[in-house]
Amino acid sequence: MIVPDLDDLVLDHDEDGALEEVGRRILSEGPWTTVAFLVRTRRSFDSPWEGPFLWLHRYQKVPQGYKLVSRFHTTESSQLERLCEALRDWEQLPS
Repeated sequence: MIVPDLDDLVLDHDEDGALEEVGRRILSEGPWTTVAFLVRTRRSFDSPWEGPFLWLHRYQKVPQGYKLVSRFHTTESSQLERLCEALRDWEQLPS
């Protein structure tokens, strides 16, 4: 899948409304672009929301726009909590 512009990025979803994008941040932009998405998911329209989960997507700039090359998805809310904790700890390290 190639998108012409980063503003055109839309996460895959289905008609069941099983994915909700809660937030997004562009972490780096250029020939290789990294986008962090915060999402919630559910198994069906009637199911409760689960998450939030972190999805990291890497896009490569190609002549037609941006091509999705790789992605990492957390699968448990606790992973996001542990990642936030690690980032807070690492922020305290001397530079």
